[in-house]
Amino acid sequence: MKLSSALATLIAFQRHGHSIWASAEERKLLLNQADAAKRVDDIVTIAMASVDAGDAQGVALPLNFVALSYGTQQLSVALRLPGVDRDQNVMIDTGSSSLAFCDKSLIEEAVNITKTDYAQCKKYDGALSCQDDPSAGDSFFVGQVFKGNITAYNSETGKDIASMDEVYFGILSNVQNYMCLGPLNGIIGVAYSALNSGHKLPYPDYNILSLWNESCQVDNKSVGSCTGNNMTKVPLPAPLEQILKEDDESGYISAEAFGLYCDYAATIGSKLDTIVPSLGIFFGGDMAFNNTFYNGGTPQVAAVGKCGEYRWYTLKLTSIRVPALNMTQSGFGQCDKCSNAYCFTDSGYSSMHLPLPASRCNDLVNTHVDILKNMGSLLLDIVGKHGNTITLSLPLLWLKEQYVAGSLVCSGTSGEFILGFPIFQYYYLAYDMKSNTVTFIDLPLSNETEAFINGPELGGTTESPSSGNFVNLPPSNETEALVNGSKTKESPSSGNHVHSTIGFLAVGSLLLAFQYIL
Repeated sequence: MKLSSALATLIAFQRHGHSIWASAEERKLLLNQADAAKRVDDIVTIAMASVDAGDAQGVALPLNFVALSYGTQQLSVALRLPGVDRDQNVMIDTGSSSLAFCDKSLIEEAVNITKTDYAQCKKYDGALSCQDDPSAGDSFFVGQVFKGNITAYNSETGKDIASMDEVYFGILSNVQNYMCLGPLNGIIGVAYSALNSGHKLPYPDYNILSLWNESCQVDNKSVGSCTGNNMTKVPLPAPLEQILKEDDESGYISAEAFGLYCDYAATIGSKLDTIVPSLGIFFGGDMAFNNTFYNGGTPQVAAVGKCGEYRWYTLKLTSIRVPALNMTQSGFGQCDKCSNAYCFTDSGYSSMHLPLPASRCNDLVNTHVDILKNMGSLLLDIVGKHGNTITLSLPLLWLKEQYVAGSLVCSGTSGEFILGFPIFQYYYLAYDMKSNTVTFIDLPLSNETEAFINGPELGGTTESPSSGNFVNLPPSNETEALVNGSKTKESPSSGNHVHSTIGFLAVGSLLLAFQYIL
């Protein structure tokens, strides 16, 4: 992992000693997305060839990317229902467990699906509430639950890639959530089954819309909560966990695990409300721990916390450190709470939440870019699988860019700790639902990113990488690893992300800006 972030250098330009940050609308593509997609497709092709040859177990699926004008960014996968000849682009969410489709017409179009006696009402975190009902929210869905076979489809090749047979899914009758905005057609939650449930309907024609209890309307949006109307709540197996268990029991795989990769740099400057194919990869089964990203990095295995049963991919944060300032903050009791998820990794969040005072995010903005670059990284210490400590490293310069872009929240010392979508800039994540772990693997920066860092803004080559027209670039590190079997390792836990010598004035300036950061 490199000291400086291409993401930050992309939009940080120095004028008269001040940092000028471009808005999201002004950003150009850092990487040529077609080239990035080809790399992803090549990795998937090679991975599946190894499965076909009997050298590996599992599956590799190309994932798409979408940035919504709503202000969120997501990985998505194209799914299809039987008898329906069009893609349903559903976002992948590691913070929930339901599979749901937005288009009500699927009820009539799909064939060989079974209507069950269950319905679902799910309320998510929202921005609005009611004066007389503070617990009410404005993000929810209500839908009938069906059962049937769902396939993952590759629109580029026109072929089914994988299937989930006889799984539960919802077709929604009422929804108010970004999962159904723009080109998105639903959601697949890939957390534990304990988060998935349905209400057993008293009779077939029950009005499932009554499961949503509206408390008020704000800005023409319904704000309320889900009500079970005294109906029995029935646990439903989460589709992904169900399939992983079945494949493990059948001997097709030996690891009930999956991994997510995103070419995060290639998403910067992406056209809004547009599905961009093949900017990510889903690795299922044993392949989650046997792929170019896992084999090419340094795995750090975190323990998933258990509160009665496993629900979210919760993490136990023990300390936040800035080694260059010899500063440490510890004591995050919120990570021990079981009433809700306070400390976890969630790809459905477009932002990172760090339990630091809000003023510390402001300090990031007010500190000179060169100083932040010299000071290196903020380190997150998390409880490992065996009670040890693993350490994730996030460059301060990168955190500044994330805050300016609206992708970093300082939630307060007792607030939430959420590793949201931006974590994919630096780590490949593997989730083991049988061993109950989340593994973080550091990712090397691509050659294109290196080319940008050495580009004209920093006194390097005259070719502008933001145009996407790269000349004579060698294959990416990932492709080299695939072709040559080489492995490059840079340990994010080593702490060697801080320059050994720092100018006195730079240290003094940063100490003023961060005098109470922790």
